[in-house]
Amino acid sequence: MSAARHLALILALAVALPAAAQDRPPAEAAEVLPDGDRPPERPLELGPEDAGAEAEGGAEAPADVTAADPTPPEEGAPDDGAAEGRTAAEVAGDDGPADDTAPETAAIGEPFGPPPPPVWFTLAESDGETTACRMALSVLGTRFTPEPPVTDPDLRDCGIARPIRVTEILPGVELTGSPVMRCATARSLALWVQGFLRPAAAALPEGGRLVALQTGPAYQCRDRVGTGAADPKPSEHGYGNAVDVMGFVFEGADPVPVQPRVGDGNPEESFLAAARGTACLMFSTVLGPGSNAAHDDHLHLDIAARNGGWRLCE
Repeated sequence: MSAARHLALILALAVALPAAAQDRPPAEAAEVLPDGDRPPERPLELGPEDAGAEAEGGAEAPADVTAADPTPPEEGAPDDGAAEGRTAAEVAGDDGPADDTAPETAAIGEPFGPPPPPVWFTLAESDGETTACRMALSVLGTRFTPEPPVTDPDLRDCGIARPIRVTEILPGVELTGSPVMRCATARSLALWVQGFLRPAAAALPEGGRLVALQTGPAYQCRDRVGTGAADPKPSEHGYGNAVDVMGFVFEGADPVPVQPRVGDGNPEESFLAAARGTACLMFSTVLGPGSNAAHDDHLHLDIAARNGGWRLCE
């Protein structure tokens, strides 16, 4: 084909293309906006990010779409409404009225979690300990009867898991009050009477035989005397760890009461001094006349556990 014919064909196609375009279905007409309302072809102000995106030929993001922040909001940070300048009440109004009262923050150091077990429970003997202790009492000749567990509804720490009632601490040596106590307390009392009181009684000029200890209550749920009215400490009596001895009874003689020393040097006073001094070998606490006014008429004996085996003898 000649060059002239090629040129004529090209010109014919150029003329026919606009006409063919007219035969196509018209595109959906764009919304016609009044003059002045037409959106600008480009943002009035471009930020650095927008400028960079346009330079790269990227499409402009719609105005109502924001990029997701990969960093999660901090706990307690204001929500979107607050970030837009809305008040807390307006934000809360989306779901209901705002609550003006915030929960109070717990004070630092305030205890939390379940309460600890009561003291009497922590002192409870195991089956093996109970069997061993009661066997020791039986060998010593102590007369006792097991009692049901005792507790106090007003003071939860008070109580004895496995109490016993003692009527005779050694054969022929009665406890006049038939006190209720822990087995370990009774064992210390029996060993004291056997190892020290009976020999001391035998050393008296008359050689009197010890037949009874005048005892007050052993278990008694109360506060410790002299530890302050605002926050008193609990007494060891409340755990069955203590027993009070008011006096000593000898066969064929008047009882020897526990009382302050007057310095007359008689045998009864010497016996009381020996009894008090040796008690601290078997008990961790011995209080009596002179320690305070509350103990002027009895010996308080208890087996409270103390660090390093320290003992209080007054």
